Amino acid sequence: MNQYDLVIKDARLVDPERSDIFCSSIGIKDGFIAEIGEDIHEGERNISAEGCFVCPGFIDTHMHDEDPYDPDTTQKALLRQGVTTGIAGNCGSGPLLEKIAPSRSTPWINIGYLTGHRSLREEVGIPEEQRYRPAREDEISRMRALLLSELKKGSFGLSLGLEYAPNTSWEEIVALSELVPSFPCRWVSSHIRYDGPRCIEGVEEMVSLSEVTGARVQLSHLGSMTAFGRSAEALDILHKAVSRGIDLTWDSYPYAAFCTFLGSAVFDPGFEERFKKPIHALEIGSGSNAGKRMDGELFEKLRKEEPETLIIAHVMNEEEMRLVQKDPRCAIASDAILLKGGGHPRAAGAFPRGILWLREEGLSWNEAISHATSIPAGMTWLERGYLKPGTPADLVVFDPLTFMDRATFEKPLLPPEGIGYVIVNGQVAVEEGKVNEKPAGQFLTRI
Repeated sequence: MNQYDLVIKDARLVDPERSDIFCSSIGIKDGFIAEIGEDIHEGERNISAEGCFVCPGFIDTHMHDEDPYDPDTTQKALLRQGVTTGIAGNCGSGPLLEKIAPSRSTPWINIGYLTGHRSLREEVGIPEEQRYRPAREDEISRMRALLLSELKKGSFGLSLGLEYAPNTSWEEIVALSELVPSFPCRWVSSHIRYDGPRCIEGVEEMVSLSEVTGARVQLSHLGSMTAFGRSAEALDILHKAVSRGIDLTWDSYPYAAFCTFLGSAVFDPGFEERFKKPIHALEIGSGSNAGKRMDGELFEKLRKEEPETLIIAHVMNEEEMRLVQKDPRCAIASDAILLKGGGHPRAAGAFPRGILWLREEGLSWNEAISHATSIPAGMTWLERGYLKPGTPADLVVFDPLTFMDRATFEKPLLPPEGIGYVIVNGQVAVEEGKVNEKPAGQFLTRI
């Protein structure tokens, strides 16, 4: 009987905690890395990684697969690009755990959920159409009770989508966020209140929220909120706050275009002036008009009749997006969001693209990979994202010479090139671009 279930042989290991790339093999048993060494014998299955790099599976701290998004398509798209663990429910849209469909217990990737602020509001009688009103004191009290229950059940924390509920009061977010630090390894993620010219106000609000409540606050897709001439200033504010002991983290994705629903407050009157871009900068990302550029008549029609339409807004400064992505504390994240197969290419290409951006900026392979593994692992208190015996065997085997994203705005679901295998919990989940028929992920909770 072989000692290991799976052996990856003759690999060049890219360990985010080391500065060098070293040759070794990996023995995997019962879903965990059991041994890393040069003299590992045959396993039940053996994979030759000669000429390839092997690194920890990528960790996506900011993705979406909650309803009405496409969980199956989204998770498979992430998996094919090397993502083995994701945190969903960001931007205030996370579901209550008791309402997660039973199918989520067998996901394609390891996945945990944040509890969404907007979901809490809906539960206490503040539906989406009332998104502009602050909660009353009694509603805040009921939301607190719901959030406490969710945290006890294993929610990863609270997610805020303040740009989507723009008049939410300071008292409301403090009352909820102050509950989070009482539970180990939980945090508050936040789509800040403003993008564009007022983004610094939104950044400073989150610094204050962490300072007042003691909660770790993760600023979501920081680049897309600030890459309008304010990214360097935002990063300076955050680093100064961290140096004072305030617990802040941030993520970003490597595209100069964001994606969200047309009916959201993001596209309220004045957005063209805010972005300093014409309406033609908006590309329709889903539905029968996918691929078209927006004009005024179509905008009014779809916003009224099909507000769930995904819009890709080509409005950010790529130089600033790169500046945020290469920041030493910034995690690569996809902000994956798909609707009926339509959406933004970040769902299928963010991680290869982000890693290659970092390589272009002069980072070593180890440094670039850390932005997809050990940095997000540290942000979220996960024991994944490292090459160590005893850790879950989530791994990516890829050819550094051909590794690249292929997803485009025209074809957003094209899988990347150069990824030979993706291993999830010791199981081969992707082989030469093909997803295994049996899901290998786990539904994660903080219990």
